Amino acid sequence: MNAFLSRVRNGLYSRLESEHFTAQSLIRMFWPLVLDQLFIFVIGILSVAMVSSAGEEQIAAVTLVGVIGSLSYALFSAISMGGSIVIARAKGSGDSERVRWAIGQSATSCLLCGVVIAAVMVVFGGSIIRFFYPDADQTVIDAGISYMHYYAYSFIPYSFFCVVFQAFRSLGDARSSLILTIIINSVHLIASFIYINLMHLGATGSALSYLTARLIGFAFSLVWLMRPHSGVGMRFRYFFHFDKQIARDISLLGIPFSIEQILFQGGMLLVQIYLSRLSTTALAAQGIATSIFNLYYAVAYAVTAITGTVCGQCVGAKEIELARRYCLNFVYLGRYILAAAVLILFPMTPLLLRLNSASPDASRIVWMALAIGAFPMPFLWPDGYVIPTATRTAGDARFTTVISISTMFIGRLALGYLFSIQLGFGIVGVWVGQLVEWLLRAVVMRMRIRTDKWILVDRQTNEAPRHIK
Repeated sequence: MNAFLSRVRNGLYSRLESEHFTAQSLIRMFWPLVLDQLFIFVIGILSVAMVSSAGEEQIAAVTLVGVIGSLSYALFSAISMGGSIVIARAKGSGDSERVRWAIGQSATSCLLCGVVIAAVMVVFGGSIIRFFYPDADQTVIDAGISYMHYYAYSFIPYSFFCVVFQAFRSLGDARSSLILTIIINSVHLIASFIYINLMHLGATGSALSYLTARLIGFAFSLVWLMRPHSGVGMRFRYFFHFDKQIARDISLLGIPFSIEQILFQGGMLLVQIYLSRLSTTALAAQGIATSIFNLYYAVAYAVTAITGTVCGQCVGAKEIELARRYCLNFVYLGRYILAAAVLILFPMTPLLLRLNSASPDASRIVWMALAIGAFPMPFLWPDGYVIPTATRTAGDARFTTVISISTMFIGRLALGYLFSIQLGFGIVGVWVGQLVEWLLRAVVMRMRIRTDKWILVDRQTNEAPRHIK
């Protein structure tokens, strides 16, 4: 046994060691990312469980509005993604001043977007829900309108601290991100218990818990970023400075991702629209299955997070071949990590179903959906999602966006509709469509990383990155 563990350790170290990173530093970076994501999704599951205890109409309302809210998250993610790549590149090149300007400019831009989006959703929330979900039960619509009103306000503080989170991860400071995650999500859990279980506010209570946690998260993230020993050296002046070059870099990297996320979430909204024809039980099952499956994503997203940080810093240092090497190694490691996650988490499904107060009919749907999603995940997901994270850091945003949107429309939207509605498979049909999407992405992105087409000109210096000599 010791000999086997020794071989595993030596093999891991040989894949992770380089002149820029040690295996131990990457491992120390990775585990806080896993705990960070896991903590977020565990709290999410507990929150969904609390809403579920209030009835299937309440969880269905949260599910429907959550998809609409995801369109807003697409914009926040785009700005924070573009900013995080600029930050990682600046870190790799040793330009600390550019790191601070990029953090400040990204945070301010995202905050302004949050204010505008919140105002639109508060004023037009009811009309938006009725427009997209005309076939949903009136009880679900009423609960959704109440939920959206308070949920929209939480976008304002969230838009700021999501940039701060990404900044710490891009700098390799996963510990700070984890600390902030624990603080914010602990408040969210406590607030959910108070609003939902003690005050019996249902979906509205869930929205209020988001608002409470995110306001506190805004304050904590700002203090944590500005503290003298953060290692960043931020000052308030960095939030009020506009740099054309930084704005250009964030836009070139973030706009394609923004378009991708908006169209992707728009596609998911269309999925939710055709699913709204199904029963309330089916919608509740979809919400529960998605919530549980987020535990699998906790590990997966940690792999993509460390890929973006490491490859971004390699690109900033003009070490493109090292970025390619790390990308492929993270794909390889991601398979084993996800396989371990599936073996650990899937047997826990009965416990999670009881926690979510799922009815027998909903439980059967959830079981089938999780089986379709979980077991192929280690074989398909790393290629389809880890590789694009790496190629984006080298500027390959447009191609990745086209592939992401195309595969989503073919898989989850077109085939999902065919299987779910036309062929009568219900919720399970969406998960089959998602599986097709993963397969298509995996094949295309594996072919892409083997070429040099994803290696674009470094936008910061207008010089070609360094290739293999």
